Amino acid sequence: MAEGKFAGVTQAMLDYYIGLALNNNREYYLATKDVYEREVRAPLLDLAETLAPAALQLDGEMEQRPGHILARIRRDTRFTRDKSPYRDHAWLSFRPMGRRKSGSFGLYAALGPQGCCYGAGFYDEEPARARRIREAILRNPDEFEAALSDPELRERFQMLGEDYRRMEPPVALPPYADALYRKKGVYFEHDDGLDGRVFSPRYAEEIAEGFRLLRPVYALLAPLAQGE
Repeated sequence: MAEGKFAGVTQAMLDYYIGLALNNNREYYLATKDVYEREVRAPLLDLAETLAPAALQLDGEMEQRPGHILARIRRDTRFTRDKSPYRDHAWLSFRPMGRRKSGSFGLYAALGPQGCCYGAGFYDEEPARARRIREAILRNPDEFEAALSDPELRERFQMLGEDYRRMEPPVALPPYADALYRKKGVYFEHDDGLDGRVFSPRYAEEIAEGFRLLRPVYALLAPLAQGE
């Protein structure tokens, strides 16, 4: 991993997001924009730059530009009931250049007053994609089981996502492959909350190592994102 300047999550970063959550409006954002740029955006761009080489190890087409990895603080509220204009946490998203969120099995990290987490998964639930995953599992259940049951992966990440209520595989599957078979969408997440480790410069190294542990899962699921 490239040496980076990210010094860990700071209290100033958390305080900024707390203030923005309590005053989620354009006037407050403009009045505190210099704080955002200095205490939030600058260190997060450093984090994105530090993590980019680890993401590139999973996919040679992965986005490397920090400004494209860090999500804008302004939210897209067109298709959501929550019309709050600004994010109350940081969101870093790694996906192949030119790919839409909905067409990617992406890596991510989220940091904010509610806690910090990182992982990989699909942005949304898509029936056609879930069907492709089920078909791939039936073709080679042992390959999926080997990747999903890896002890290091299981120790670090939880496999999450909503299950179909009635989704029985046509054949008996090993346990972890069976669990994935039943998912509408899936993501693998490690949640640190606000553990003391997130305030250390070594936290970037922990996230990068987590990304590397996801490599076998990424290799299986990323090609299925758009039916490849």
